[in-house]
Amino acid sequence: MSIEPELCPWLAGAVARFHYLYPNVHLSVSDQSVTLATSDDQMPALVQDFMFCLYRQKIYSETLPLRTMLIEGVTGFASRSA
Repeated sequence: MSIEPELCPWLAGAVARFHYLYPNVHLSVSDQSVTLATSDDQMPALVQDFMFCLYRQKIYSETLPLRTMLIEGVTGFASRSA
């Protein structure tokens, strides 16, 4: 399956999450494509789950600063790494 260039920055995180969920599925990544190796009857569901992992990783990364600010504002604690 090909991955849109706009989603490539989050590909590594999505691969890690997907591999955790499906350790028995062989996954290979090159530039802007991902290949899944499994039985044909499982393929549509796995492609859907992988794309969900990719989208979830994008949303997680984009909202992390906002969530950090919210937690710091509510708890009064500044980030320990700052």
